[in-house]
Amino acid sequence: MNFYKEIVRRNALMAKMGMFFLILAAVLGLYATVNATQVLGINSMIKPIKFALSTWIYAWSMAYLLFYVEKQQKVRQYTYLAVATMLYENGVITIQAFRGKLSHFNQSEIVGGILYALMGIMIVWLTTATLVLTIRFIRQKTYIISDSFALSIQIGLVMFVIFSFFGGYMSGINSHNVGGEIGGEGLYLLNWSTLFGDLRVAHFFGVHSLQLIPIFGYFISQNTENQSKEKQQVWVFSALYFLFVVFTMLQGLAGKPFIG
Repeated sequence: MNFYKEIVRRNALMAKMGMFFLILAAVLGLYATVNATQVLGINSMIKPIKFALSTWIYAWSMAYLLFYVEKQQKVRQYTYLAVATMLYENGVITIQAFRGKLSHFNQSEIVGGILYALMGIMIVWLTTATLVLTIRFIRQKTYIISDSFALSIQIGLVMFVIFSFFGGYMSGINSHNVGGEIGGEGLYLLNWSTLFGDLRVAHFFGVHSLQLIPIFGYFISQNTENQSKEKQQVWVFSALYFLFVVFTMLQGLAGKPFIG
């Protein structure tokens, strides 16, 4: 509860958006227990639940981390774009789930295709805006936090942007699977393919560098007082994590499942 109060203080709109999607995920989870509609062989509510949870984590992460950007007016502008984009994306995903239709890679109906195309445009716009804000944060001359924690946020944001754009590659090939059609056997809930390469694995781990690397940087900065050593540890952790994500990406591109 104290954490929620803190992120509301830092960015009330982003914090409240996150809370909205957390509640939405819970409601959809309850409905999923009685939902008989399926998409690609699984409960149609699984996808909107995953995206609602992902949006919750994204919103609270950004509410906390972007507080350290000097130009808060730019952060407010970014927040409005983020809210509009997330409401649209999750709205399309949820409505299509209730209709029993694909929200992504939909080529079977005109309306679904248009909705998906608009979603892609908004996501590219938001990701580009994230990149601009990241560059602004990197170019800051002073920080109100330790250099090592600031570095971890910078790296986390850069990796988040890189692997958000990787989602555009999936849109380009109109699939997240390599070596087979979308659908079929997959891991529980995540539904990553256990038969073919699945590019969602790298996308997932890549975008969540936004949380994992800053968390590492935060705890490192709390436990040591040697700034040079702390920054070195952040670089090593980030490099290892980046290599892991690249491995999952190459694995997927080679048509091999993450866990088969």
